Amino acid sequence: MNSPTTIILGSQSPQRRFLLQTLLPEDRIKIVPPLQSQEAGFDGLTHIDEIRERLREIVATKNADVLQQCERQECERQECERQECERQEWGTVLTADTVVVANDADSSFVLGKPDGPDWQATVQNWFTKFYSSKSHQVLTAVSFSFQDGTNETLLASTTVHFREVCPKLLDWYIRTEEPLGKAGGYGIQSGGSLFVESIAGSLSNVIGLPLEEVWSVLDAHQLMEISK
Repeated sequence: MNSPTTIILGSQSPQRRFLLQTLLPEDRIKIVPPLQSQEAGFDGLTHIDEIRERLREIVATKNADVLQQCERQECERQECERQECERQEWGTVLTADTVVVANDADSSFVLGKPDGPDWQATVQNWFTKFYSSKSHQVLTAVSFSFQDGTNETLLASTTVHFREVCPKLLDWYIRTEEPLGKAGGYGIQSGGSLFVESIAGSLSNVIGLPLEEVWSVLDAHQLMEISK
């Protein structure tokens, strides 16, 4: 039997890696983060359809970045003299990106990752203005590049409803510094769960990778089979 296909995860997120390991053995996963750190943002986008389209563009760009790295490594390994060599069976590339979308009046907009010297005030504002006793959406786009040269992108959406935010609890949460580096300023898999009243949709999507949807795509391409 042929060796199982390697899944190349184009992400530095430990949560995303952990989630993918619930579907696949660790030795089938290779981490190759994108080299390009700059990407298209969401500034000026106020409609959910625009945000969805931009998210798809971002994961496609990440996927192309990782593909280029893998192709270059393959050419170097084979000492290929051509500028572009035919794709070898080194794996399937998977890239993903997750955003939190809040609503204000008739507009939708993305809440990014709080950072900078005033990040605490940013998180305080988000929780009190956009989260407390309200619902927001978490979107994850996942892009696949398969060995046969085909591509596929999926987009998962989960609605998260927060209970009324207790100021004392929010102060504690900010002091933990967990909001740093988290899309939307919270982690539902840890302390952020204290604010959540309910969710509609995939929990793993909120953490960073919609497992049911990813499983379905990989299974459709016969990549979930386990060799013995």
